[in-house]
Amino acid sequence: MKHGKEYHTAWCQVVADKWDHAPRGLLVALLADVTARTRCQKCDRIFDAARASPAQEHRIESEPSTAPPPPEAVIPLTVVGAAHGILFLAAGPEYRERLQETAVEPATPLLVDGRREGLVVRVDSARDEPLLVVQLDPRAPFRNVPYQTRLRYPLQRSATKPYAVESVEPAPQA
Repeated sequence: MKHGKEYHTAWCQVVADKWDHAPRGLLVALLADVTARTRCQKCDRIFDAARASPAQEHRIESEPSTAPPPPEAVIPLTVVGAAHGILFLAAGPEYRERLQETAVEPATPLLVDGRREGLVVRVDSARDEPLLVVQLDPRAPFRNVPYQTRLRYPLQRSATKPYAVESVEPAPQA
């Protein structure tokens, strides 16, 4: 980075935050040009984990995981409005806390029969009934049907919240 006391050799959280907020501040430089800066300890841990021996990997895999349990796979949604190519989908109040912990990553799709018919723009969890806001493809027909959203763990570079929206799709008819 242009300024700072550390240099980074891997994609750690500091670099991810800089990429999200000011990507022009990231520079690729020769190690000889770094001068008096110190190496980031988080980058060292990432680098050491990447070059672990097969015996160490087996030991790491056999240890019990301390990761949080997987998110509830599906959150049901209902259509509460549609205007000017925007679809508003509401989740029940019981899902408010989970949606507050959920990020929307770029290009999260609205899938209908395997086709992308829109993109999730944002999650509004400040309301009593949290909303997912979807920008519809202009060619996609409006469908007033129940929907559902699937959650997953976020990508490494956007891991600011514990969960991310994987996709939104029509709920299967029983």
